[in-house]
Amino acid sequence: MRVRDRLATATAALMQRHGVAGTGIAQILDTSGVTRRSIYLNFPGGKAELVTAATRLAGDEMSQTIRGLVESPDPVNAFARMWGAVLSGTDFTGGCPIVAAACGADEAPEAAAAAAEVFATWSGLLAERLVRDGIAEDVAQSLSTTIVAAMEGAVILARAARSSTPLEQVAHHLEELIATHRPTVRRGRRAAK
Repeated sequence: MRVRDRLATATAALMQRHGVAGTGIAQILDTSGVTRRSIYLNFPGGKAELVTAATRLAGDEMSQTIRGLVESPDPVNAFARMWGAVLSGTDFTGGCPIVAAACGADEAPEAAAAAAEVFATWSGLLAERLVRDGIAEDVAQSLSTTIVAAMEGAVILARAARSSTPLEQVAHHLEELIATHRPTVRRGRRAAK
């Protein structure tokens, strides 16, 4: 793995656990195993530039995951299960590095802007699936934003409670909400409400 990628990967992992403010250069160096000089050679803008790169890298990786999840029969529950596995695998210490970037705007404003782009990508992927399921495009856009906001909020609640119950509850109610917008099936035919 290239030094630049090692630094971005280490930074994203630390942001996931400690947020932007709690992720220091010394921690990044320890986690990545590179020299201090490497940070400034690869990221002349310092920590803020590195956090932005980490946000984009983590966002790209998660977008790939979501592309797979939206193809499952039940994408919302698949999303909740994926986050449940991440949280339990980190003993509920690992959250979403994209949320961390969004909340770290004071320290890394470009990373917060990158986080907004990542969230928009996720919403777009979910909206495409909802449209394929027969939901009107404008409703699908709004629902997809609701799904991303609710699931990211559920991740925060689950992390605080050290339990995946908030993820399960939110997924359940999101499915109920989505169902109210899906076309109904009558006598073997699809008919819009």
